[in-house]
Amino acid sequence: MANTKRYWSGLDELRETEAFKTIQGKEFPEAQSVDEFLTDERLESTHTGRRDFLKFMGFGLTAATLAACETPVIKSIPYTNKPEEVTPGVANHYASTYYDGHDFVNVLVKTREGRPIFVKSNTETGYGRVNARVNASVLSLYDEARLDGPRIGGEPSDWAKVDSVVSNVMQGEGRKVLLTNTVLSPSALRSIKQSGLEHIQYDAIDYGAFRASAEADFGVNSFPSYRLEEAETVVTIGADFLGSFADNVIYGERWAAMRKPEAGKMSRVHAFETNMSLTGSNADYRTMVKPSEQGRVATALLAQISGQGSAGQLSDEATKAVVAAAKDLKRAGSKGLVMAGSNDLAMQQVVNAINAALGAVGSTVFYDTMTLFQGSSASLKQLTTDMKAGAVEVLVIADCNPVYDAPNASAFAEALEAMKHTVCTSMFADETAAICKVNAPTHHWLESWNDLQIEGDRIDLVQPTISPLHSTRMWAESLLRWSGKNQDWYTYLRSTHASDYTSDAMYTNADWNKAVHNGFIGVEVEPSQQVSFTGVGTAQAVSELNGRKGGAVEMALYQKTTMGAGQHAANPMLQETPDPLTKVTWDNYVTMAHSDVDAMGLNGFIGQEKPASLVKVTVGGSSMELPVFPMPGQTPGTIGIALGYGRGANGENIGKAAFQTGENGSFETNTDGNPVPVGQNVFPWANESGTFTDYAQYDVTVEATGGTYPLACTQIQNTFMGRESIVKETDFTSYFAERGAEKGKASWNELITLAVHEDVSGDGTIDAQDAKPTSAFDLWHEHPVEEVGHRWGMTIDLTTCTGCSACVTACHIENNVPVVGKDEVRRHRDMHWMRIDRFFASDYSLERGEEEGTSVIASYRKMEDPSANPQTVHMPMMCQHCNHAPCETVCPVAATTHSNEGLNQMTYNRCIGTRYCANNCPYKVRRFNWFNYPGYKKFANFNPAQDSLMRMVLNPDVTVRSRGVMEKCSMCVQRIQSGKLDAKKAGTPVPDGSVVTACAEACPTHAISFGDLNDKSAGVRAISENNRAYHALEEIGVKPNIFYMTKVRNVEPNKA
Repeated sequence: MANTKRYWSGLDELRETEAFKTIQGKEFPEAQSVDEFLTDERLESTHTGRRDFLKFMGFGLTAATLAACETPVIKSIPYTNKPEEVTPGVANHYASTYYDGHDFVNVLVKTREGRPIFVKSNTETGYGRVNARVNASVLSLYDEARLDGPRIGGEPSDWAKVDSVVSNVMQGEGRKVLLTNTVLSPSALRSIKQSGLEHIQYDAIDYGAFRASAEADFGVNSFPSYRLEEAETVVTIGADFLGSFADNVIYGERWAAMRKPEAGKMSRVHAFETNMSLTGSNADYRTMVKPSEQGRVATALLAQISGQGSAGQLSDEATKAVVAAAKDLKRAGSKGLVMAGSNDLAMQQVVNAINAALGAVGSTVFYDTMTLFQGSSASLKQLTTDMKAGAVEVLVIADCNPVYDAPNASAFAEALEAMKHTVCTSMFADETAAICKVNAPTHHWLESWNDLQIEGDRIDLVQPTISPLHSTRMWAESLLRWSGKNQDWYTYLRSTHASDYTSDAMYTNADWNKAVHNGFIGVEVEPSQQVSFTGVGTAQAVSELNGRKGGAVEMALYQKTTMGAGQHAANPMLQETPDPLTKVTWDNYVTMAHSDVDAMGLNGFIGQEKPASLVKVTVGGSSMELPVFPMPGQTPGTIGIALGYGRGANGENIGKAAFQTGENGSFETNTDGNPVPVGQNVFPWANESGTFTDYAQYDVTVEATGGTYPLACTQIQNTFMGRESIVKETDFTSYFAERGAEKGKASWNELITLAVHEDVSGDGTIDAQDAKPTSAFDLWHEHPVEEVGHRWGMTIDLTTCTGCSACVTACHIENNVPVVGKDEVRRHRDMHWMRIDRFFASDYSLERGEEEGTSVIASYRKMEDPSANPQTVHMPMMCQHCNHAPCETVCPVAATTHSNEGLNQMTYNRCIGTRYCANNCPYKVRRFNWFNYPGYKKFANFNPAQDSLMRMVLNPDVTVRSRGVMEKCSMCVQRIQSGKLDAKKAGTPVPDGSVVTACAEACPTHAISFGDLNDKSAGVRAISENNRAYHALEEIGVKPNIFYMTKVRNVEPNKA
């Protein structure tokens, strides 16, 4: 008989206590969270040292338990009736068009399960290429600050009541005005005409002088169309065409078409500018001039080229640069092009005269049917005067925000508030909507139908990719309702293009279906008329520009490539995208030359523990305090400040990311209790002294306050201190002379070798001549990736990379990269998988140090200081997917491994967060999740993953990482897997170009190429075998799958 004993797990079980009975009914006991454990007050009394803690916790089962985060509960909402065109897990793409009053791009919108999640360029049939703003605009669709319905007097209402109220005032007596930005929609213009409203257009950034000069000199009211793809010499005077100037979404691609050294010729760009801009940083020659001197540069060019007029006084350096630019322009003739960014009539008339003298009109610049930028600041000024005088009875405002971005905003706001009948159709209760009596919110562009005509030969379509999330209505449809035409917008739009349209033909018209599929309707137009130059006002313009004087300090206002004119201030991804040149996030600031910073005794270095100095800037009678960023390339005696900041200064609800948060995540508030905006609004400092609004002030005062302000910079080093294996560059003449050299043999891209103790040269001695290329040395066994299966790789052409950061935002959105906020970025904890390193050239070199007898270390320290007017290189940097990856060998749990397709992979649920991989990565591209970003309160006001609506933008194909996990570029492995699956289903090899990473897809200049390096017919393989291709830090022998192309500048030899 067996002797069965009873065993107890403890006294609680033996005594059957209440606690035991409670826990007995649960499969698992309640675990103490990591936060509870780490914030236990009793830990303060422990004496365990950090080293002992890591010793016991770092390599055991407990460490994995400690580092792992609890899996969040994800609510899944199934379809009751699944739409026919939606297949779960399969993306749909819709052709559409983005237009916000400034940027105009044909796009493809990617949707998943009916949710738009990604915007990319429509490269097959489209106009323009997405920039960072367009790419990230999908976030605003899901912003919870959007108005969820109409309002009257600030209180929620309904459309029936709003329609009744507005229709009644529309039928009354008095002047009725509609104020919009430039309207490109033929249907909207038709509805405006039928409404009987007086239509006034104004744009946040005024380009009125461009149209006025075209009308004066050529007899056409058109914005110029610049054909940079035809230009052999380009001279820009303050026109940042690679940044935010005018129709920038098309200029980058056109410019890049003439920057291909393999084609045997390259355009040459001369830049004369005040602030260091993207265009200036990519120019072959750059000259620093003050705003007041830019006009004299134009008159000097005109005198050099045509002999007309006289040259104004310039510095010797600027004069030499003008002579050199004029020489290149005359050589190019009709293939030359001059552009000026100033919205000054005299400046634009002199530029017209130069282009006409070159024969460029009709070759590299056209004045025909371009419909962009029809707004007039003069009309807005007159409207404000009339409103004050009581001469306007009803004002309807659509698609613009004059209370924020009009130069005379305070006067306009005062007049608007005094009016009795005002209507605003903004999506948000923004600065203008907050004052208007009626709010009739319009659709987001991703929710609406529309038609847009930017040029005469086509009409581009906007189609909805999701049903309206709120009770909103297209503003042009509201006009129809208020003018007595009870017709829905889609029917009205269709009838614009087919007068006999009926709802029966909604789905059956083949031509319309084709147009919706392609994104545009072709229109037959007569050939554009040749224009002739009159030059009536040229002499007066020359005299005006030559007589312009400036003060001791001048100011140039500009737009950042990420923030534009402020429409995207509540977009957290754009706020956190570093400025391409300063690398500052979440702020605007004063850019100032290093010499001026030193002269004023301000902080010359900005870092985590080194805040920026505050200065008081005074323009006229208005003053603001702003931080100073020492900027290489800033013209001495000038400052630059970015527009587009300081939104919601009076507490308007425009979106949480537009306001500053403290270390605990709550909003910072000012004395009246309103949240403090990010940055400050400098639109009131725009120059209104002339007919048109210009963005330069010729006499400002700057005073040091003694205060400081923290700036969040992602890159604090300015140079690469002579390490030639990071960036390789040459001039076009030198490149062309050795264009046929074997890879590694050209003087501008030589193989990097290491000395060996054997007679490699065969001369019978072992000396410095005996060396082998780094590829001959291996510390590890080769990975079997070459010529076996797929080997995914990428090439990046430094010649055409402008640093615009479209790739950064695309990567951010595609891969659910968390937004961490200013405080964490300041601590260098930003999470970008992809960064763009910006390097400035230094005047100092090792050779100069040897001549001066300076030590190597001292020379390197001097090389940390960039030139006053440096050459610049933009270098995208992400995980290099090394075939001998240093990160893989140090991970104690094999969380980072190498795939058989050449990818360096992360296994998130295996990672315990030792961060050894980050320490061992020579490229510093790995990012650590210091917090649970989707859940921790500090990030609630700007992280999309914490917003109940904005989290809909998350890509379901990409895991949202948890606290304690390392992450990095995956080479968009989810896209690779999708491409391979599609090819498998089709029974074909993966076609070249069918798999494209988000960064390559977003690049407006096609600088990034991606594909299978084992595919002999792949474009990326051909580029990687080009003699310009090299690996960054090739001497360390990690064998990356990312290739960089030597940068080629079109400068005279030995000037690169």
